[in-house]
Amino acid sequence: MKISLQVNFSSLTISDEVIKELETQTGCEIIKGFSDDAEIVVFAGKPAIGKKTIFMQSISAGVNHLDFKTIPNNVVICSNADAWSIPVAEHAFALLLAKYKNICQSNSLIRNGKYERKLSDSLYGQTLGIMGYGGIGREMARIAHAFGMKSIGFGRTDPSDNNIDLFTRDKLYIPQNADIMAITLPLNRYTRGFIDYELLNKFRGNIIINVGRAEIVKKEDMIRYLSENNNKWFLTDVWWGEPKIEGKIPDNVMVTPHVAGLTRNFMIVPVEKAFQNVSAYLKGKPKNVVNRNDYI
Repeated sequence: MKISLQVNFSSLTISDEVIKELETQTGCEIIKGFSDDAEIVVFAGKPAIGKKTIFMQSISAGVNHLDFKTIPNNVVICSNADAWSIPVAEHAFALLLAKYKNICQSNSLIRNGKYERKLSDSLYGQTLGIMGYGGIGREMARIAHAFGMKSIGFGRTDPSDNNIDLFTRDKLYIPQNADIMAITLPLNRYTRGFIDYELLNKFRGNIIINVGRAEIVKKEDMIRYLSENNNKWFLTDVWWGEPKIEGKIPDNVMVTPHVAGLTRNFMIVPVEKAFQNVSAYLKGKPKNVVNRNDYI
């Protein structure tokens, strides 16, 4: 079989040496770029489908950018869920610690000749509410446990790990009982706009983190909520309409340009996991098979 390897991200490069190793692993010929004769497409970004394509494997965790209506129904599509969980969870805590410990503010003050020592906050004893207890959520709970935090999670599937203190399927339980709320849901037709004004107004804490997708949160609801609650903060790695940023960003927002997964010494790991699932598909046991009904 042939594999068409389509990587449309400049930050992700795969060496010829690695490709040879992946060919040995899968027993397939790997073609860089589009190949009309390739039965398998492994992709990062928007892929092109060949006339023989029967299986598609994403390198990214999310597949919400795919146009499912143009992909034939016989083509099996797999996400790369959990592959990016470690760096994304690290980034979420980097944002959180930067805010709790006044890192950006202190750095700016000192650079402007002002030496001010201010009280900060500790994560110890805080309750982290995780909206979407998948791979990223599980990794965040593991890190939270090390900080002496309590974790409560929301999701569709009961967790099997010991890092979560409480699991719920009640959408409003998390905001009502968390000091910090992390959004780690995948974006699909069920979760688009999931975080709305009603849910935000139930939130008892003061920090909301989004390392999922911007559209999971209703923009107008979040902007209104932040304007009405100057003591609340939105820490996010994603923004609506990115990379084009329109409108004023509220002062109680800390934002990074969708870089949580772009970690220099980790980038090859999701590629390896994607090809491991290609091998699993060739054996008839692929993981993370996408349910098209979640997106159409």
